Amino acid sequence: MVENMSMVTHQMFEHACAFADCARYCQIEPNNIKHRTKSHSVSGIVNSAFACEVFLKTLLVFHGVPVEELKCHDLKRLWEKFKTKDANTALSVELGLREWFKSQNANMFDEMLNDISNAFEYWRYIYEKQEGRINLNFLVGFRDLLREVCCNQLYGKSWSEYEKGE
Repeated sequence: MVENMSMVTHQMFEHACAFADCARYCQIEPNNIKHRTKSHSVSGIVNSAFACEVFLKTLLVFHGVPVEELKCHDLKRLWEKFKTKDANTALSVELGLREWFKSQNANMFDEMLNDISNAFEYWRYIYEKQEGRINLNFLVGFRDLLREVCCNQLYGKSWSEYEKGE
């Protein structure tokens, strides 16, 4: 069972990394997409949000939560569940993002997480809405920090070491 769970978390991690890569490709310059439109920004947001979701679910499964219990897209809810499983790491991520933003606001992480919590669902259908607002820097920073945490917990190495195959 433990061996199978390890295989599942590694597959989940790779899945999340693929969506993170797709998000990055939608956002980088020079244009790497033949017919670039502003909708690629939305695709980047949706892929980033989904990558965050799968990274969080990976961490939760790694910490013993059955994957069947993780049937939501709500990043805030997944984050709160993760905090109960690994409070020290969660605090480290929260403080890391607050430091990255050079924010003195003790509620900054919670406020920004609220803003991106349903980004996967909301932004997929942004064409049905009158408006949309998101802090893309927070979303990308959160995505990248979650990837780093997954690497540390699943493989005992940093993302850069993982990428190099060390």
